Amino acid sequence: MKYLFRDRFGGVSQKPFDSLNLALHVGDNALHVEENREIFAKDIGAKNLVFMDQVHGDHIEVIRDVNIKKVLKTDAMISNLKDIALCVMVADCIPVLFFDEVKNVIGVAHAGRSGVKKKITVKTIQKMISEFSSKTQDIKVILGPSIQKCCYEVKKDVVIGFENYIHVKNEKIYLDIVSKCIDDLKNFGVKSENIEAVPVCTRCDKKYFSYRRDGSTGRFCGAIKL
Repeated sequence: MKYLFRDRFGGVSQKPFDSLNLALHVGDNALHVEENREIFAKDIGAKNLVFMDQVHGDHIEVIRDVNIKKVLKTDAMISNLKDIALCVMVADCIPVLFFDEVKNVIGVAHAGRSGVKKKITVKTIQKMISEFSSKTQDIKVILGPSIQKCCYEVKKDVVIGFENYIHVKNEKIYLDIVSKCIDDLKNFGVKSENIEAVPVCTRCDKKYFSYRRDGSTGRFCGAIKL
């Protein structure tokens, strides 16, 4: 298994997309994006990259075709195929990667506030169990760089369901969706030692694209392959 969270440097896009933008839907030159995807494919060593048309939902797609390039209207994918890399694009949301080293199954999930509230990570594991007979205790989960509680300011109307994951600073409300995501995984039976969270805030660290920081911006990618 190999995985990668790629920062925004080393590509060909011009500002405001800055270098290694991997998204076609943000207004970047499509030729630049395709060249960046070729760079990313070499970085992770995959013959084919599989992307999602992410819609902040909780649909999980099972990838059974090594030649598929894009899955419409989904926010998570799982597969047991080799030579492909499952990709999740983000610019503040949590890019979540899954690996079952016993059954050789991989997965990715796009976990923004909506996805976390819908427990997209738990549902992805449930799909790995139903489709490939994975066991929860065998699954490792990696949460990549994302906006952290230091910067995720929200209004009162979005804290429902996250009441235990907010803190107030200077009369402003901040949300900790990373901790909520981790607790959901643990409560479902994922071992603590099998959960890794990269402690990098995308809004603070300018190596990564951040919608909250820059508005019009590119997308970086988390990917995993067998």
